[in-house]
This record gives sequence, C-alpha cells and structure tokens, in this order.
Amino acid sequence: MEEFISNSKASIQQFANYLEAVNNKIKTSPLEKRYLTDDGKSLGAVNEMMTEVSSMIQTTRGVGTRYIQGYLDFLLLKKQAKYTFKRKEMASKILRMMMDTEAFSNEMVKATPMPISLKEAYYEYHYGTFAE
Repeated sequence: MEEFISNSKASIQQFANYLEAVNNKIKTSPLEKRYLTDDGKSLGAVNEMMTEVSSMIQTTRGVGTRYIQGYLDFLLLKKQAKYTFKRKEMASKILRMMMDTEAFSNEMVKATPMPISLKEAYYEYHYGTFAE
C-alpha cells in the first residue's frame, strides 16, 4: 500500500483516501520544532531533492518533460555517489558506473541490427573498412 507523508491538511487526507493510500501525518505544534511522523519519518529528503531539481532547472534553463525521469535518476545517482565516494574520485566512479551499464556495452551495440546495410551505403565511397 502506498504511503503519503504530509502535514495535517484535509485536502491531502482526501487525496490519500481517493488513492486508498495511508496518510502518515506530521503533527505540528507551535511549542516544538519536531517535524517528524510518530514513526520518525520526515519530508527532509523530498525537500532536499526538490531544491536540487529546482537548481538543475535554473542552471539548464529548463528541462524537457520527456527526459525528467532521466534527470531524476541522475540526481539520485549523484546523491548516492556523494555518500559513497570521496569528492576527488566521484566523477571517475560515476563515469565507470555509467560505462558498466548495458546501455554503453560494446557487445550490445554490436548485436543491435542496423536498419540499413552499411556495406551498401558506404561501399561506393571506398571509405574506412570498405577502402581497397
């Protein structure tokens, strides 16, 4: 079952009910600065991620909505790397992780069928592997 972590607004409770989800509320009190649910969850991670997304959108002057999942995946990867690697080695480690994925595998690229015959397209130019 899905879970919402939110403040005590009635509209969020209605939305959670509509989705048949649990609304884990953060009880706020003017006397204390405790912004946690009863089981210790908070909105801190979400707020931090939203700040990073906002910063990324400003520095790139916009984000294509069709690529938003890729941007979010990259931000999460960067955040995980920040907690895992030292600052000096972070760029090389992220590059290595990306290169080790299937998307950058030479074997996969070689096995992908081409939509045209390269031999037919380039043979007449006698270029590269088709040079005599």
